[in-house]
Amino acid sequence: MNKLKDIESTLKNQGYKLTGQRRVIIDAFEQCPDHYTAHEIFEKVKAQNANINFSTVYRNLELLCKLGIINKLNICSGINHFELKHNDHHHHVICLKCGDMQGIQLCPYSELKNKELDEIGFVPVEHKFEIYGYCRKCSKEN
Repeated sequence: MNKLKDIESTLKNQGYKLTGQRRVIIDAFEQCPDHYTAHEIFEKVKAQNANINFSTVYRNLELLCKLGIINKLNICSGINHFELKHNDHHHHVICLKCGDMQGIQLCPYSELKNKELDEIGFVPVEHKFEIYGYCRKCSKEN
């Protein structure tokens, strides 16, 4: 519930409201925290609100990403996945066969010396790190 108040505050500070549609989208992530495609979120939301359409869900996902409430994961399959942002910093390993995605705590960015970035005048805003390979199940099948 505290997370919802933080989200509502973030929306309000940027001139938006926590509409019923946005609330249902956020609830879908909170009920089962994971990484979902826009279509998967749409199916979850549609079960709660039969009148909602895909374009409304997608527009709201994009807005929530822009406001830093949801992470958008651009994986090599070309299909975007979304996850509710949490306070823990993590990256992902992604199976090339089944598409399973798992969060990992490893962060190579922390190894990068900020001094090097300062020397080239680069100011990082965000970073993403993904490792592609085969999960335990798929590697056993090969």
